[in-house]
Amino acid sequence: MSAHLPLAGKRGLVTGIANADSIAWGCAKAFRALGAELAVTYLNDKALAHVEPLARQVDASLLMPLNLLNDGELEAVFGRITDDWGGLDFVLHSIAFAPRGDLHGRVTDCSREGFLQAMDVSCWSFIRMAKLAEPLMANGGALFCMS
Repeated sequence: MSAHLPLAGKRGLVTGIANADSIAWGCAKAFRALGAELAVTYLNDKALAHVEPLARQVDASLLMPLNLLNDGELEAVFGRITDDWGGLDFVLHSIAFAPRGDLHGRVTDCSREGFLQAMDVSCWSFIRMAKLAEPLMANGGALFCMS
């Protein structure tokens, strides 16, 4: 391991980059500067226009769609990582979501449905990622979750 590039030879998945102001983008730049090879996800076709140039800046090996509201997309991301890399060293979960109507007003006024959807996308998805990442981290790894 190089003292200058402590993540050289490591591979990581970065989720949650929406644009150049995203916390996940800052993390991706840092991981890359430390020598990591990256896989990056984007939310949808609209977001791709913002994320693809950033992914190129960090020489991302993989660029994949990931909308946690779409069944099967998370599994597809980990399937592609399995097929292309066969292993993974770290995952960054930097995804949060709540329905627009539940973002206004007091938190005590949010709907049950909106709260549950926010928890599913923002929290439980981290547990799902951990379950999918675990078999790819035979030699250990790291899971990061932004809050």
